Amino acid sequence: MIRGTIVGNVWATRQAAGLAGRKLVLVAARDADGRANGRVIVAIDTLDAGAGDDVTVALGSGARNVLKAGPDNRELLCDAAVAAIVEGAG
Repeated sequence: MIRGTIVGNVWATRQAAGLAGRKLVLVAARDADGRANGRVIVAIDTLDAGAGDDVTVALGSGARNVLKAGPDNRELLCDAAVAAIVEGAG
């Protein structure tokens, strides 16, 4: 997992069938000390987070588990998903 801030949305005129209807966001990743590290990740937004929201992002199989728990989620097109909106933390 990484922590970061939503900095924008990704708009697409066409998406793969597994992504249809899903909101994609840009997340600026931060280091453990809270400073931006220059890495920007495209993630599926499962929680309707908005620009400026502080979030945690699950990566890899953890991201698939955010979308659909269990061992039968290998067909999902997902490598990064917003898992939590962090409130009141700096």
